[in-house]
Amino acid sequence: MRKRAWGIAALVVVAGCRHGTPLVTRPAGAPRSVVLRNVRVFDAPNASLAAGARDVVVRDGRIAVIAEPGVAAAGLAEIDGRGGTLLPGLVDVHTHTGGSSMPPWSVALPDVDHNLAAYLYAGTTTVLDLGSLSPDVFRERADVAAGTRLGPHVYAAGPIFTTPGGHPAEVLRKWLPWYLRWYVLPRATREVTTPEEARKAVDALLPERPDVLKIAIDAGATNVPCLAPETTAAITAAGHAANVRSIAHIGSSAEAIAAVRAGVDALAHAPWREDISDEAVDVIAAAHVPVVVTLAVWDLGSSTRSREADFAPIEREVAPPGLIAAFLAPAPALDDDTQAFIRAAAGAHGARRRNVGKLRRAGVTILAGSDACNPGDLPGAGLHIELAKIVEAGLTPGEALRIATSENARFLAGDGADFGEIAVGKRADLVLVAGDPVSRIGDLARISHVVLDGTVLERHAAQQ
Repeated sequence: MRKRAWGIAALVVVAGCRHGTPLVTRPAGAPRSVVLRNVRVFDAPNASLAAGARDVVVRDGRIAVIAEPGVAAAGLAEIDGRGGTLLPGLVDVHTHTGGSSMPPWSVALPDVDHNLAAYLYAGTTTVLDLGSLSPDVFRERADVAAGTRLGPHVYAAGPIFTTPGGHPAEVLRKWLPWYLRWYVLPRATREVTTPEEARKAVDALLPERPDVLKIAIDAGATNVPCLAPETTAAITAAGHAANVRSIAHIGSSAEAIAAVRAGVDALAHAPWREDISDEAVDVIAAAHVPVVVTLAVWDLGSSTRSREADFAPIEREVAPPGLIAAFLAPAPALDDDTQAFIRAAAGAHGARRRNVGKLRRAGVTILAGSDACNPGDLPGAGLHIELAKIVEAGLTPGEALRIATSENARFLAGDGADFGEIAVGKRADLVLVAGDPVSRIGDLARISHVVLDGTVLERHAAQQ
């Protein structure tokens, strides 16, 4: 598969056509109470399974009881989870819910509802959207919160702050046809040159109540222009004045250092182009800046899949019709810039894994994000692939699952987060899987039930 993984090249005006039976449905009138019996419970803070089997009682969307098997729960629907593992709903802190996973040359209209359903199907019950059209993504967030649209709980940044011609504006200009480009660019990005322009752009966005500000500082493989440090600092300061944190997309050690010194609160990517320098690690660690490491998106972007079997089962289950065929078909001739990206991403495959280890040894908080929906990076399924690659980089499956549950939740909502953990009083976003993903991360895809706000959802695999 060939694509610019680091672009959101398929953000467009409206959602595309529906793909037959929805991947996930919420039964009409379904209760928000249920008891899951005889389950092994994942203790997210400790990255391990709690001893013995448990019954977990959910009432009115909250976890009410966690007890030895046989607890009384009169009147509640029951799920026998014998042999299964119950986890908190997964949390993905790098998504683009308004994007498309189709090849960038396909000019496919994204189906936002399909994307949202795919996250739920794969057990992701909370997402942070780090770049989608404004105000569309904020309306999406509100609709999901109101229950008028089915999807994971949404946190959103809205447009991406960048310099004129910077990332991702250069990707959008490259791949979008003119009849979409004029509409998408000013809604997907905020291209600013000076600190004063940056402050005004932030002030104009604040009425939409962004959960974070997304900043792009990445020269890529072809010397794409980047924000000046003083302009980045103006963005972060304006956000902090309104109690809004910032997250910077970076590609190199120098860009990571510049972003941290400009006041960003987190980094998206852990230099994707090179081994991280000791100086960068020291700067990140000293500032206590967490890093969303995003290994999978670069691997997907720099590799070719030639058979349907090259797509994981969870990918095939959520893929809209035609997506897999589109990637297996011969790609058009690629321009020099795209070929340079592929070489850079492929060449740093090992470096990205070493970076995870260096950051972890320095005590930096590692977070998990899929960067879906980028071409070839499917919503929901992308986080499963990301967690498998985090395990490849040296973490245990339990540690990877802790990152994708309690650590990600704490990043989004602080120490008092009411999700990301199976504990009394927490929001009943739950995933029941067959097997033991704490020992074998691949078992995470063996999902039997997804519970959202206490309601058991109905799942329907996509038909290819």
